[in-house]
Amino acid sequence: MALLTASILAQAEDVLRLAPTSPTRPWRIPATTLSAETSATESDSLVDSGREYDLPMLIDLAQRINPSTREAWERARQAALAVGLIESTYLPQISAEALAGYQRTPLPIPSTLIPKGYFTSDTRELVPSLVVKWLLFDFGRRDRAEQAAREDSFVANVAFTGAHQKLIFAVSRAYHSYGAARGKLHAAEKALRTAEVDRDAVQARRTNGLATTMEVAKAQRQVAQARFNVTHADGIERTAYVTLLADVGIAPNTEIRIAADDSATLPSAPVETLSQQIARALANRPDILAALGKQRAAQATVEKERAEHRPTVALLAQAYQNIGALSSDGSPYSHVNKPGGALLIQFSMPLFDGHRRDTQIAIARSEEAAASDQIEAARHAAAMEVAEAYFALTTAIAEYKAAEALVEAARTSYVGGLESYRRGVGTYTSLTEDENALVQAETEQEDAGANVRTAAAALALATGHIATKESGERP
Repeated sequence: MALLTASILAQAEDVLRLAPTSPTRPWRIPATTLSAETSATESDSLVDSGREYDLPMLIDLAQRINPSTREAWERARQAALAVGLIESTYLPQISAEALAGYQRTPLPIPSTLIPKGYFTSDTRELVPSLVVKWLLFDFGRRDRAEQAAREDSFVANVAFTGAHQKLIFAVSRAYHSYGAARGKLHAAEKALRTAEVDRDAVQARRTNGLATTMEVAKAQRQVAQARFNVTHADGIERTAYVTLLADVGIAPNTEIRIAADDSATLPSAPVETLSQQIARALANRPDILAALGKQRAAQATVEKERAEHRPTVALLAQAYQNIGALSSDGSPYSHVNKPGGALLIQFSMPLFDGHRRDTQIAIARSEEAAASDQIEAARHAAAMEVAEAYFALTTAIAEYKAAEALVEAARTSYVGGLESYRRGVGTYTSLTEDENALVQAETEQEDAGANVRTAAAALALATGHIATKESGERP
């Protein structure tokens, strides 16, 4: 006993070695067999460095390598296999069994036959057998289980489509954000060139004695500020690039060429009304369809649990070979090696199980009620998301049109201001204001264009049509 106790304590001490040794020091994480570099290499192998990727190509690449869609795919496959698991219960179950052993059994016997009143039987036996069990009737138990499994498969398939739609939107949003960042970088570079032109104009007037040293200093400050803005915009552009790669599923150190969005036309305003858009969403959104599937699965589960109160009828068959020997009170062994068999009908009717089945029914009903509530919540969320995306798109389109007019007006004002300053009519302060206004207008135009494209993708996602829309052509 002492040896057993010591062994248990030693084993407990060995297990404690798996835990951190001290609360004051962090646990050192061991090196994993699969490093980040290996994972990055696997994704990089699918990227063609010589190709320029536009939005549809990036979406296609993301759908092939992004782990989120692959995980959803595996979930869908598991749900489909679960249906097959239920279907297998309709077939007979066949197993090979073997029972072997030795038994010594004292048995009573009248003392008139044996004075001591008992005899001892020694048995050695090997019984290999082939057993068949076939559940013939369960009064709906398996049917409801299969129905629930099929609904779960439907939910998993819809979730897989939803994962693709979310991935498409994420890549589209990141692509448009990167395009806006790249456009703002170009605007900043253009503003630097404009500031240099203004500085040259000031220095020319200074040479002719028409500008003050303060104006020259302000022009130089304007150029320095423009250089800073270029550096800042370059950092934002690099961050947007890395974000795009991350949404696609590519390592951030991957070199890939991103094509600019050269489409001259922006997405147009929605043709359908808000009510029509909401109706489309309620009929097509994956989350609503999944919620409906969960409700149907919960209803089938309720019926399956109710069927647990009903009897079952099964067919049992067994074919075996009895290979054994028997000895009584030390007598010579008698041997047998003969086949045997059995064919039985089993009827089973559950009577009392401590209210387990009633509790299971209550749980299933609660799941059904929760699924119904989830449908209502999903519909409400869908309506809100469609409304937000709908008004975001219409607002973004209006903002872009206003930004276009603002850029045109700012450009006209700047050109006139520069010409006036060169002729000595305008002031440098007014020229600087015109220059800054032009830079701000061009930057806002880039943001407005990206907002229109992103809002169009968001509306397609909210209505459940982003997959069909994005896979064919850009939104």
